[in-house]
Amino acid sequence: MILRSLGALFLLISAIPTTVQACTCSQAPPGKCSGLQQDDVVFLGTVTSFEVSSVAAPPSDAAASPAPPVRLAHYVFRIDELFAGPADPEIDVFSGGEDGDCGYQFKKTSQYLVFTHRGTDGRLYATICSGTRPVREALAVLPQLRAMRNGKRVASVFGVLRRADAPFLAPPDDPEKPLPNVSLKLRSRDDRFETTTDSNGVYSFYDVHAGEYSFTAQLPTHVELTRRTMVGGLPPFTIPNGACYEYDVDALPTGHIQGSVLAPDGKPLSVASVELYRAGTYDDSRPGLWGFQGARGVFDLDHIGPGQYTLVFNRANRMDPNAPFPRAFYPGVADLSEAQPIKIKDGQQLTKVNIKLKEGFPVRKVRVRLKWRGARPIGDVTVTAKADGGENPAARKVGDDLYEFALLPSGSYTISAWQDLKPQRLASKCAAPARMDAPPVTVSGSDASASEIVLAFPQPDCSGK
Repeated sequence: MILRSLGALFLLISAIPTTVQACTCSQAPPGKCSGLQQDDVVFLGTVTSFEVSSVAAPPSDAAASPAPPVRLAHYVFRIDELFAGPADPEIDVFSGGEDGDCGYQFKKTSQYLVFTHRGTDGRLYATICSGTRPVREALAVLPQLRAMRNGKRVASVFGVLRRADAPFLAPPDDPEKPLPNVSLKLRSRDDRFETTTDSNGVYSFYDVHAGEYSFTAQLPTHVELTRRTMVGGLPPFTIPNGACYEYDVDALPTGHIQGSVLAPDGKPLSVASVELYRAGTYDDSRPGLWGFQGARGVFDLDHIGPGQYTLVFNRANRMDPNAPFPRAFYPGVADLSEAQPIKIKDGQQLTKVNIKLKEGFPVRKVRVRLKWRGARPIGDVTVTAKADGGENPAARKVGDDLYEFALLPSGSYTISAWQDLKPQRLASKCAAPARMDAPPVTVSGSDASASEIVLAFPQPDCSGK
């Protein structure tokens, strides 16, 4: 099928409706172009009708009881342009009707480019991982499909260049826009290729040889060639000879915000998360552009365009023992109405955008000491604490075989440790097991007397069994 070579997402579940438990898509690397195959069904079509029904799902094995019915969507398409498949005026396409089953939800009277696969029941299915999309998102691939169908030359690398904003930050009235008439260059150690985007931002590179290539563009100031999901610019990519690689790219602003979430004593938290919103769009039920602060004590937010923004720590107002403070808005206020907007100019780099927290949730510290009966074997140790509700505290190593957790008084915690052992003999007549577990200990966050606990690893079994 063509999309194995177009850099599309591929499906990691069994054919619908046999399995509808979960959906995972993964980005396929550039590969050799296989073109349109004899059993492919690929078309541009308009949805004329659809219905959703329940169908019986087969059991996972012969001994299992029948699985509950699953929802299945049946769409009828009018064929507007056929690339591969039977020359019929209409075609039936099916898709999952449940959340998490990879089903594509088409809208009646809308036009789509549809890539199908045949399920175990003989029906044609479309999924979110197959490259199916609305026609407005298919401007780059449609010319390549026509070239394949008509036996003409196909581009090696092609896609659309759009101006975009970081995820969750695009203004509601300012969607992504294609960038026309932009010069693009594709370079490897040995080859140089150059092209220009058309009026729809579509570009194509032809006859590109195998190699590792960097992608550059002549863009306006204060924007960077990248992809919305990436930090920084575009990394190089490698293609083989005979590729037909679909590679959409974005021009994102270069503004940057850096800061720290500070405890009342002025020290950065070792674990904290913040989210950024355009001013006036904050909603505690909707995520913003996320940033994480770790041991370095700073957070970074990339690709920020000019404007005013709201910055919040602990949006969901969770009682988290790792960052035991309630929700706070920049520069450290509890109420959104008192938040100070962050103003950033085109391409500006803001630093020391700090949120200073006030009184937090009460926590207490408990230390965990590890001991071994006999000699300590070689191997990596993991120490964890699982809460009976809410967030799990993170372990902090404070000494040799000594760890520390912060616990909320309202919780109960099961503290565990295990050691992944090296594949070697402990002694001349004792083979090391792959893993040893210390018996776990449960402590209450409100029990101040339990300030230190000991997790003891057993003597390894030398029976050789």
